Amino acid sequence: MTIAMRRAQRGMSLIEVLVAVAIGMIGILIMSQAYLTSDQFNKATLGAGGAQTNGNVALFTLEREIRMAGYGMNNAAALACGNINWYYNGQYSGNLGGSLPDVELAPVVIKTTPGAPDQIQIMYATGEQRVTPGTLDKTMPNASSELTVDGTSGFHENDMVLLVNNTPPISCTMVQLTQIQAGSSHLQHNPGVTAPYNPPGAGLFPAYKKNDSALNLGNPIVRSYQIVNDSLRVNEVYFAPGAAGPTANLDLVDGIVDMRALYGKDTTATADGVVDVYDNIKPTTGDDWMRVLSVRIMVVARIGNYERPTGANCDATTTAPTYTYENPVGTPQTATFNWTDFTDVTNQARCYRYRVFETTVPVRNIIWRYS
Repeated sequence: MTIAMRRAQRGMSLIEVLVAVAIGMIGILIMSQAYLTSDQFNKATLGAGGAQTNGNVALFTLEREIRMAGYGMNNAAALACGNINWYYNGQYSGNLGGSLPDVELAPVVIKTTPGAPDQIQIMYATGEQRVTPGTLDKTMPNASSELTVDGTSGFHENDMVLLVNNTPPISCTMVQLTQIQAGSSHLQHNPGVTAPYNPPGAGLFPAYKKNDSALNLGNPIVRSYQIVNDSLRVNEVYFAPGAAGPTANLDLVDGIVDMRALYGKDTTATADGVVDVYDNIKPTTGDDWMRVLSVRIMVVARIGNYERPTGANCDATTTAPTYTYENPVGTPQTATFNWTDFTDVTNQARCYRYRVFETTVPVRNIIWRYS
């Protein structure tokens, strides 16, 4: 009896222990592999979701701005003037030899640089202003003279007014209204502390003649969008009256590495209001600008998952990605993204995955023009 009890209390043998340990290790390996696989799927899902969100936010931001582009300035004569003459607190715009940035009168300006993302500059008027242009009833004796117009309705103090001569060569000058004299139909643009956009004695500004136009821009918005350090950045090119200066560059969306834009143009002789071609050739005349009916935008968003290379360098393709789009004439066109990181064999940025987002935005304030 005692011998039998002793044999029952001996416990597990070494072989049984080793078998149990082996089974446990196999179980741990299986669970670890399952955890790592699940974690990779989780990171892939989160990375793709983040890129999806960033791409959509970037497109939404640009689309919202482009839908406003051209408001209050859809006049063929004004759109032919190119860079605006403007002044602020002792400085002139670059086209007049000053240090202020040049502001081109155009709803959307696409700036292209080989090997770099495109830049998009957007301009529109704001506020409760007169939509149709006023007309000068008298020739200005000199550039500092008050403006005599066909009516003061829709003009307000501190509004920015764009003066446009209607005979070539076309030039545009922006002044700030300081007083509205409804009885005599006069608009004053006196210099002073409260009117930093008016140079003393009109400075380098030209005078304008009878029948020239006066467009009320209210508080114009001029914003430039570009890709800097893999982020969508906005810069306030022109700043509103009362501001201390231009707003600092603001990064809006991370993970955006490239941007392309194309004008949608109506090229038919009769201007039938239908987009015929997409390209990035900037219009040069007022009529050409009035034929820009839409803007096509493409942005590339980076997915945050790093694909581990098999060698010292990333083994992804060095062929720059392309996108194909249908032209209204029915012939597909292919364009290539210019982001240099795609083609640089030593750049580890190619070890990430990317997504392309695209949309077409109507320039409605040109489509719904009054002239």
